[in-house]
Amino acid sequence: MDMIIIKAIIPRKRLITEKDNLIEIVAWRIPKSEHYPEGIKYSFSLIHKNKRIIAFDNFSKEGHHKHYFDKKESYKFENLKETRKQFSKLVEGFEEEQNDKNK
Repeated sequence: MDMIIIKAIIPRKRLITEKDNLIEIVAWRIPKSEHYPEGIKYSFSLIHKNKRIIAFDNFSKEGHHKHYFDKKESYKFENLKETRKQFSKLVEGFEEEQNDKNK
């Protein structure tokens, strides 16, 4: 029987931002399959007041997609570095909006 090897590419990290939002990121190398053709499974999430506001992931049969508030749309995956960059950009924008609301 073959063993399935799952290897962390980005070990699970949980960070609290200056605005008290939770960021959780994780990525694993997994066997390539129909639903994971790159052999990568990942999730980058921003939680604000116990609600997921921003996320990029490819869990389940939905393929690569992003969540922004209550909207979900497909996301063209290039690589983890680019995905993390896009995620960070949205997080920065969200936190800047929080700054503006608190002025």
